[in-house]
Amino acid sequence: MFSIVVFDNIRLPKLYLYGSYTPVVTMVRMLFFLCMVLSMPCFAQLEGRAFLDSLEARLPEAKDDTNKIKLLSLISTGYRTIDPDAGIKYGQQQLELATAMNQRRGMAAAYNSIGVNYQYKSDYTKALEYFNKALAILVDYPNSNLYGNVISHLAVLYQEMGDLDKSLEYNLKALDMDLKAKDSGNIAGDYGNIGIIFLLKKDYQKALEYDDKSLHIFEQLKDNDGIARNYGNQGNVYKEYGSYVKALEYDMKALEMFSKLGDNGGVAINQGNIGGVYIAIASEMDSTRIPGHVLPSGSRGEFLAKAVTYLKQSIELSKKIGQLDNLIEFSLGLHDAYKMMGDHAGALASYKEHVLYRDSVYSQENRLKMVALETERELLLKDKQIQIEKLEVAQKRNERIILIIAIVLLLVVIVVVVRKFQAQKRYARELAAEKAKHLARIERQKLVMGDIAHRHSHDVSGHVATILGLVEVFNAEDYTDPDNKTVLDGIGETAARLDLIVKDMIMKENQLNSEKK
Repeated sequence: MFSIVVFDNIRLPKLYLYGSYTPVVTMVRMLFFLCMVLSMPCFAQLEGRAFLDSLEARLPEAKDDTNKIKLLSLISTGYRTIDPDAGIKYGQQQLELATAMNQRRGMAAAYNSIGVNYQYKSDYTKALEYFNKALAILVDYPNSNLYGNVISHLAVLYQEMGDLDKSLEYNLKALDMDLKAKDSGNIAGDYGNIGIIFLLKKDYQKALEYDDKSLHIFEQLKDNDGIARNYGNQGNVYKEYGSYVKALEYDMKALEMFSKLGDNGGVAINQGNIGGVYIAIASEMDSTRIPGHVLPSGSRGEFLAKAVTYLKQSIELSKKIGQLDNLIEFSLGLHDAYKMMGDHAGALASYKEHVLYRDSVYSQENRLKMVALETERELLLKDKQIQIEKLEVAQKRNERIILIIAIVLLLVVIVVVVRKFQAQKRYARELAAEKAKHLARIERQKLVMGDIAHRHSHDVSGHVATILGLVEVFNAEDYTDPDNKTVLDGIGETAARLDLIVKDMIMKENQLNSEKK
């Protein structure tokens, strides 16, 4: 009998900053983040409750902006193992602020923070309800880290319900996403969760193989929280192997680290696990020893007394933080210890407590609620997928319309350009023709003017000279002179020739003028 420190505890502190997130693998990294966004003093030595106190001290100074949402997310998830009710309160504040700012990813992160705290209270119905609300938003962001984070929470819920194959499927999906994102903190948590599944499947070799991978990364990251959880889970594996000395060694190391961190949830689980190891040792002392099992030195009575002490401490602390899973598991362990000691009254009281806690978590009503919520989640996802497909169809239709409009506009532009080019070409041809015509007219004008000049200098001048000469020989003193008739006839003949020449020159000039018009 044992309780597992689920590595969802590593994922749960994943703090979502509007679609991206900062994994809380170390308190130093969280402090560095806050130093950057809130300008707060850095105290790298703070861990656990002291660290949360330092965060809460920043709230009164924080403005209502995205940085405050991040701060509330850190505080909410940080309280999951210390005081889940307080974690829920801060998660609600985170949700109210994100809603007021219309930050959809911030709202999804807030739903996740609240779900995480309900998960630690073993209120799986409420946890699933809030995870579903986160997924309803995150369907629009299927590749976001936050989406993968919620998937990992669902893996833990399936584990709690006993569906190990489904849990393993979800954990492997989360691992694939984190490997692609190269997120070391998440990868380590995924390995740890997968190791838990193999532990529950009783494949202890594979469980240790994945635990070793997980521990190696957490040690590189100096993540004390992850290391402590890994120690606790390895203690469970060694217990199942029958190596009780080694199981106690790992459980004690985990308990010491959780105590230093102020992680009440981790402390309670490891106290219960140590009690379970002492019960297993006492049980084996009552029966035939199993070859290969290693028992520590001590008496049966001593081991049972230690079992009762650790189990009572675990139950008391689990009541304080509201971890019903622990109460179910360890109240039954306490019943077994009392029964082995012969304390039948103590055994009966413990068993009654066990039944009470078990029924409060695993009642038929709650299981039906979980199934209904799971169905609701599937329907939400399907409806969302239908909406996405409709949007894709509409988008493709719009793209086609835009493409057609673009083609039409391009054709219009081409037509306009071609017409303009043709008009310019026609104008150029007309201009060239006009130029050629003008040049030809100028050439003809030159020829005509040259001809006129030539005739003026030769024909006109000659006829004028002839007329002048005849006038000189005209006998003005005796008009009856017979030679005057010859002179006058010569003047008339010459004037007629001169008239023909002048008319020809005028005709040619008129032709040139008509061409110009």
